[in-house]
Amino acid sequence: MTATKQSSFHFDEATRRYSIDGAVGLKAARLGLDINGRTYWADQAAHLDWNGSEANLRFNEPALAWRIHFDWQPAKPALTISSTIENRGSSKLKLGRCRLADTADSGSEVCFGGNPAEAAALYTTGAGNPPWASKSLAESSTPIISKPLTQWFTPGSGLALQFGFVTFDRADTVVQSSWDKSRQLPVVSAWNDFQGFELTPGATVDSETLRIGLESDPLAAMDAWADVVYEHYHPPIWAKAPAGWVGWAWVDPFFVESYEDVVKRNARAVRERLKLDESDVGYLWVSVGNVKDILPGNWLNWNYANFPSGPEALHQYLDSLKFRWGLWTGFFWLSARCTNEVAKLQDALLQYQGKPATIQHRDLGLMYVLDPTHPKTQDFIREVYSTYRRWGVRYYMLDFLDAMTGSTPGLHPNDGYFDKTKIPGPEAWREGLRAIRQTVTDDTYLLGSTGPAFQVVSLVNAQHLGNDYGDGRPLYGPNKGFYPGTFVINNPRWWTSHHTALLTVAAYSFIHRKLYIADTGSVLTIDKPISNNDAQITVTIFGINGGQMMMGDDVSRMDAGRMRMIRMVFPRLPQIARPLDLFEKADIDYPQLFHLPVEREWDRWDLLAVFNLGPETIAKTVALERIGLDPNAPYAVWDFWNARYQGVVQNSVSIDVPPISVKLLRIARQREHPWLLSTDIHVRQGQAEIQDCRWDEANMTLTVRANRPAGHEGSIYVHAPKGLASVNPNGLWLARDGRDNSLIIRKPIDFTGQPVEVTMRFKRY
Repeated sequence: MTATKQSSFHFDEATRRYSIDGAVGLKAARLGLDINGRTYWADQAAHLDWNGSEANLRFNEPALAWRIHFDWQPAKPALTISSTIENRGSSKLKLGRCRLADTADSGSEVCFGGNPAEAAALYTTGAGNPPWASKSLAESSTPIISKPLTQWFTPGSGLALQFGFVTFDRADTVVQSSWDKSRQLPVVSAWNDFQGFELTPGATVDSETLRIGLESDPLAAMDAWADVVYEHYHPPIWAKAPAGWVGWAWVDPFFVESYEDVVKRNARAVRERLKLDESDVGYLWVSVGNVKDILPGNWLNWNYANFPSGPEALHQYLDSLKFRWGLWTGFFWLSARCTNEVAKLQDALLQYQGKPATIQHRDLGLMYVLDPTHPKTQDFIREVYSTYRRWGVRYYMLDFLDAMTGSTPGLHPNDGYFDKTKIPGPEAWREGLRAIRQTVTDDTYLLGSTGPAFQVVSLVNAQHLGNDYGDGRPLYGPNKGFYPGTFVINNPRWWTSHHTALLTVAAYSFIHRKLYIADTGSVLTIDKPISNNDAQITVTIFGINGGQMMMGDDVSRMDAGRMRMIRMVFPRLPQIARPLDLFEKADIDYPQLFHLPVEREWDRWDLLAVFNLGPETIAKTVALERIGLDPNAPYAVWDFWNARYQGVVQNSVSIDVPPISVKLLRIARQREHPWLLSTDIHVRQGQAEIQDCRWDEANMTLTVRANRPAGHEGSIYVHAPKGLASVNPNGLWLARDGRDNSLIIRKPIDFTGQPVEVTMRFKRY
């Protein structure tokens, strides 16, 4: 941090530009406003007042005032820039980009301190797909658009430079990066875009707030940005991430079986076979099949072919098993085949190039898009979601939000929104989400999906990020879904498999439980014929991602061994692992190293997950200092999936990972007396299932108290140093380690739902 703390902020009154000077920073960044289709730079203002933290600019033509506030925090260091625009004329002003940082001209420069061509970068697209850019900026032939955050990290300088908007709920926020070939330097421009919003005479409007941060640790820099965002929005974060069942992997509830039968038998199986109660699995999610003809827009037309008992009876059945039920709603889609609804809502359809905006879905057909600000859309929202609320629905996936969000992220443009008093960006389209939120009330869980990754803050409880990991599909037919299968295996780069999921966990770990619960996993599906290695990878990802989880397997008929693996991720625990190698190089394929520290009252330990999705064995050596441990202290290492004690390490730990597999290591301080090594009960290996662990030196006794739901089973593993033997070996599996003559002890436990206390007495020999 020494180098970053030497940075300083300076505003030049003559040029009306600002600088952050240091080993990394920027020089003479410009400020500008787009008014009525023309850019007005700060140096063109007729008058400037500068008071050390605020620049008050006045323009004669157009007649406006622009107040720009700078907040320099040298201890971090970080600069935040916010501004207010006032129309002092007699005519409306059409606002475009408010440029809070621009280094595109020859008088400006981004300073890296190392070789900028080697910089690794995080570019956030604004959509839910993983935001990782796999090549350096110097290799990019076109500008890279990032919404709302870009961070560069140059190995040569050891410093991260970050441009990130910390407010983004009104106007579209953009950080554009490009490469100046003539100067061999990066160029950055950060703006929020008012997109033609008309500022009436005498009115004011605030820009979004930009933060420029510097940090020696690139992950710490991401955390710092997320912390500032949290402090601004203070979004409500659910204390516990929901878990439930959705199915779809090995059953086809549309064409092969009755959807109602599938739901009911799996609801029973979760309680009776899996033996998990509502505290662990509280939701059951019905997806698409509840609406007539499986068409978005038929939200109030129940599909009695799939669910002949009707919605009220389904609610009563699930409620008897203590499930809250959920629904998929791609609400802002309106199928062209829903002719009655299209006729009623014709005025509320978003337009593009003068015609109704349309989206073609491969499986569901042609969709129109509802304008979230139109009164008819708002009325329809209240009618649909209040009806669902009466039916007992308390969970929703709000899918395909990108249909109505226009420039954020920009996949489906439109001509503008009905309500012209709102900025035609997040401020406008958030009105649709706000209406849903107000109708369902705060006791209902909202999961946003397929849309903006950040701008949904405070209106959803979670956002589905990345791929549909672990999803299955019905047998729609050739060229649809996953036909002729219902699930895809043996390809980690398939869009529902591990590769994208790892990128997602890594890239979004810093916003988890700060903007919302980050849904970086989606669906846990692990039944055979999925290979054992692939199942272990999936369980590890869900075990360390801290997010919500739906189960995709047919629990009522699944393999008993795989069902036991499902239990290893319950209860859901909130912490998320951090990627160690996210900023190691610009051309990273996927992150392989994840670290998660675990703390309990009775101990602390570190989990290190190493993933290999390639065809060859990989070898990794991780310095203990890299995960915050004392390199001179001894640490006991346990290989979770191989149930193997790897011995004691100092300074570093070495890991060999075979092709398409994962190693999950538990690293804990080695004791000079018997102590818990691990369990095979939960992926976190003690955080959820071990309530206490105590050593009584006087009586040479180790006591471990554990608890799990009735009907579960598992083992705890204990290490005893050389020279100790068990006094009461009955019921223990005792193994002498041939390397150091220590003792490895396994104690199997059948749980009853009440705490189980295991006592092991030792003697010296």
